[in-house]
Amino acid sequence: MAQVTLEQVNKNVLQIKKELDELKEIVTESNLELTDEVKTAIETSRKRHISAFKTQKEIETKFL
Repeated sequence: MAQVTLEQVNKNVLQIKKELDELKEIVTESNLELTDEVKTAIETSRKRHISAFKTQKEIETKFL
């Protein structure tokens, strides 16, 4: 079994804390309201007919 120093453990704990803080920020931001511009864009996209969208295969052909 590999030996681990307190310094390494502390470094790992600090990294985990940093990542948790970032996750908390993301979760907190998810409670924000959408702007009117975004709401309008969503409404517009929902009104489009399904045939106006590209298929998965078309996207894969273009990008893969």
